[in-house]
Amino acid sequence: MIYSMTGFGSARTEAPNLTALVEIKSVNHRYLDVHVKIPGEFQNFENIIRQRISVAFKRGRLDAFVRIDYQRENIKLDVNHNLIRAYVDMMSGLKDAYPVQGELTLEMITRLPGLVTVSSSDLNSEEMELIGQKLGEATDAAVTQVKQMRLTEGQSLMDDIDRRIANIGRHLETILAGARDFVEHYRQQLMARVTELAPQLAADSGHRLETEALLYAERSDIAEETTRLRSHLDQFAGLKTLQDEAGKRMDFILQEMNREVTTILSKTSGLNELGVGIGQAAIETKVEIEKLREQVQNIE
Repeated sequence: MIYSMTGFGSARTEAPNLTALVEIKSVNHRYLDVHVKIPGEFQNFENIIRQRISVAFKRGRLDAFVRIDYQRENIKLDVNHNLIRAYVDMMSGLKDAYPVQGELTLEMITRLPGLVTVSSSDLNSEEMELIGQKLGEATDAAVTQVKQMRLTEGQSLMDDIDRRIANIGRHLETILAGARDFVEHYRQQLMARVTELAPQLAADSGHRLETEALLYAERSDIAEETTRLRSHLDQFAGLKTLQDEAGKRMDFILQEMNREVTTILSKTSGLNELGVGIGQAAIETKVEIEKLREQVQNIE
């Protein structure tokens, strides 16, 4: 099954005096990259969310935003005395250096970020277990939504990818049709060019020149490239049922396909009317490959 790396999920769980909300946003990334934003007083629960997300996905950047509303009776505040002291020293230094007025008040201190925070150290074991349980449930529900959206997006991606693969198949048939007469056409073109530029050489060399022209034309044959291109198309189609790292493998095969098409273009660039048809089909194939590479970047 093919999954996109784009998705979103949101879930809320509740208990007496407790509400936990987890939102997860997923975008494409080369590897698995999980970020959790959780209120400072509940940092101890970050690993619960991180582990559940990491188990569920193979690739993508996943940002989890957590909100916890716990109406507990006994609330303890932590005061960062060192940070307050640094603020006071800074204010004193500013007043000494510049003609500024005013005093640092208690109200100002409580508004400064990081100076006064709600402590989680006074949570008992039952509270810790309850919060962890509800956060786990909310994370699992949000992950399920993200996976469903990634599955739906993945199907849309595959529908477009299938159309482009079919287009490449048609272009390959055009190339193969032209390749049937490729060697003989190239031999005749070489002979005509040599006869035009050096008629005496062509007359004197005779059969030997014919043989050399045929050997050179055979070395320029594109049968090997078209065979490998057909094989890559078959391999690509087989990746649709892959369960692990399908996007990476698809990207690798597309690179190989692009290499074969580039070689075909190089070998047929010197032909006349036959080369035009093959070259146009090869160019259209490269265009489709580039579009496919853009699409598979978002496949898990």
